[in-house]
Amino acid sequence: MFDSTLALIAQGYAWLPDRYRRSRGKPVRCRLMGKNAVALHGPEAVRFFYDESHIERHGALPGPVLDTLFGRGAVHTLDGSEHQVRKALFMSLLKDRGSLDSLAERLRSEWALARQRWAGRDRVVLFDESSLLLTRAVCAWSGVLLNDVDSEEMARDLVAMVDGFASPGPRHLRARRARSRQEERLARLVENVRDGTKAAPADSVLASVAAHHDAEGQPLDAHTAAVEVLNVLRPTVAVSWFLTFAGHALHRWPEHRKLLADGDAAYARAFAHEVRRFYPFAPFVGGIAAADLLWDGQDIPAGSMVLLDLYGHNHDPDLWPTPYLFDPGRFVGREPGRDELVPQGGGDPATNHRCPGEDVTLKVLETLVPLLAALRYDVPEQNLRIPLRRMPTAPRSGFVMTPLPQP
Repeated sequence: MFDSTLALIAQGYAWLPDRYRRSRGKPVRCRLMGKNAVALHGPEAVRFFYDESHIERHGALPGPVLDTLFGRGAVHTLDGSEHQVRKALFMSLLKDRGSLDSLAERLRSEWALARQRWAGRDRVVLFDESSLLLTRAVCAWSGVLLNDVDSEEMARDLVAMVDGFASPGPRHLRARRARSRQEERLARLVENVRDGTKAAPADSVLASVAAHHDAEGQPLDAHTAAVEVLNVLRPTVAVSWFLTFAGHALHRWPEHRKLLADGDAAYARAFAHEVRRFYPFAPFVGGIAAADLLWDGQDIPAGSMVLLDLYGHNHDPDLWPTPYLFDPGRFVGREPGRDELVPQGGGDPATNHRCPGEDVTLKVLETLVPLLAALRYDVPEQNLRIPLRRMPTAPRSGFVMTPLPQP
């Protein structure tokens, strides 16, 4: 069996859905990075994949992904009691309604400051401005205080960690350097909080991670603590991709702007869900078969790599009628089922490896997309193509706006 790594790099998001269609709905067998792999698809596959008796995460993520996106020792790499104890930390930080409302207030404040910066400019790149705005908001909310120079460097580094994880070459090298730089910085900050030379707001992300103890009752070493602080900052800033997609959607389908700008909260949530379904984000997630498994009549030997198709799932016509039609109405008056919409994975965030920051993503979009819809701006001529070969992808131009005088 030929190794498909180069094909994945060349085809991007289309690689796995194309293989699945050619397999006529059967699990896709392939080799990636020299390992035998099986790729699964569909709601039942989501439940199968997130059963920890079936799939382990330790050893599943290749070194280049750990050294860019997640970090060594991250919660994503743990199983069993170690995972449950670490995951409980994130659940307490990222699921509290009051804490999320506090984040929303910071987002609104940063948006107001951004609007002031944009006044009189003839060119504002939504992706760049979103990443800076989100960095300032999430760092302040997390207890990681920054000055303007630090925030610009932090924003560039957090974007680089996401942008370079799935790419060889210069993007990957930038991502590795960015993670190394910020891990060292935050490790020193954790040590300073622990020895009392720096203060962290009570119950903040920084204070909670610095005080956290693992399954054996030991505090996290400073490096691992820094990794986990970054695993709050980085994915929040990664919502820049979704915000840019939201700008793209409002430009292509402006009929959605009025309901959003008028403050229809239910419609804002439905719109956020549809942005996350329609636009490409994570192509798939992976794990390791914990034992000899049987799926859909096919054997999966222990130790095999197991992939779960996310992009194909969110565009499957059997699950989503007219999947390439952007339609927030799919979610008006209802929340998607746990394993129905999986842009950031499936399963139960409290007990499985589903991203606990999904509520943060929704809060950011529900807060900022209506403000974007209410903003007066022109969209100059630019390249708005979204290349599916690039992972992660975004509109080529980053979505350029020319702000107009605001009421």
